[in-house]
Amino acid sequence: MDKITNKITVVFALLLLAGLGAFGFFKVTAYLDLYNYNKDMKAAITDAKTDSSDLASEITEAKLLFQETNSVKNDNLASVFPASEDLTSLTRAFDEFSTENNFSNSPFFISSISYQDSEASIDGAYMILPFTIKVESSKDNFYEFLDYIGSSGNLDSGIRLMDITNVSSTFVEDENDNISFSLSVNAYFQK
Repeated sequence: MDKITNKITVVFALLLLAGLGAFGFFKVTAYLDLYNYNKDMKAAITDAKTDSSDLASEITEAKLLFQETNSVKNDNLASVFPASEDLTSLTRAFDEFSTENNFSNSPFFISSISYQDSEASIDGAYMILPFTIKVESSKDNFYEFLDYIGSSGNLDSGIRLMDITNVSSTFVEDENDNISFSLSVNAYFQK
């Protein structure tokens, strides 16, 4: 019986040893998996922090670009739709047009500009500055001036928003067939 008891003890010891080995193997494997998981998580956290930092930088750059673009657009808008009557800038714009287009063979001369009192639009959303401008010019410069007024309000041109409400003209009898004309114009500004 001793032999059987010894055999049972040895088998039991071997089974216990195999069980402990298997248990140890599974625990070591689980520990290594946990260790690798922690290592991967630390790497993922580091990557996430880097991505977050990069994203924050991109957001800051986008905000700056938006502010610059918005500032430029607001400046452009202020030039075509100013916050006040700004008669000085309007008169200066006409003087610049006159200077750029007044030639001996193709004249453009502004004889007068008469500004009236501003008034609110019908819906009260903006203000209207009516004025009359009297000009003597060649036919080409007459059409050039109509194009100038027609392109007003375009943010790219920077010409103050205006429209023509009335045109009266007479041809001057000379060798150049010059035109003397009077325009009733409305310029617009913010309320």
